[in-house]
Amino acid sequence: MVDRKPGSSGTVEASEAALRELLKDVPSDVRRRVSQEVGVLVEEHVQGERERCVGMCRRRAEVWRKTSAARSTVAAARDEARARANEARYLADLIESGADLSGTAGPGATDA
Repeated sequence: MVDRKPGSSGTVEASEAALRELLKDVPSDVRRRVSQEVGVLVEEHVQGERERCVGMCRRRAEVWRKTSAARSTVAAARDEARARANEARYLADLIESGADLSGTAGPGATDA
């Protein structure tokens, strides 16, 4: 049985194993074609999720830019609103770039 919960560890590996098992008796040329099609579908899904996340980040940045805190007379509130808007824009740009984020701590991170 394949673990189908989104975000659960091992899902990709389990899915690959299940696909291999399903296709074990299928001729190699058909296996190759099916594998390529699955790869295309996964890439399309990943791209769609990236676009969705970028949109969410950009909307969040706009919310922080327009919030009352951004126009506050309290400097700390303005700074917080600006920082959150900047972070949302940073994340949108990073996701949109498609960069490999594994091992990336992010802006302002320090080594402990």
